Amino acid sequence: MEADTTQTENPQYPSWEAIEQVRRQRARYFWNWLIWALVYYVAVNLFLIAVNWFTSPHHWWVLWVIGGWGISLLITAIEKSMKY
Repeated sequence: MEADTTQTENPQYPSWEAIEQVRRQRARYFWNWLIWALVYYVAVNLFLIAVNWFTSPHHWWVLWVIGGWGISLLITAIEKSMKY
């Protein structure tokens, strides 16, 4: 009895089309996350800048928030971009 060599696709492995579809979906998720994270970052920091300006304009504590959150956002974006 000979082995059937006419079957070219192994059902255990996804097709290239399925892999490409998953890759595009993950890329969409990443960009969607990044855009919303940046929107929140800008909106909250603008609010904090206004609070800082009206409460203690001689001491700009908001720069610590902007810097720390910005570094965290950058590291998370790099980590997620490598994953997707």
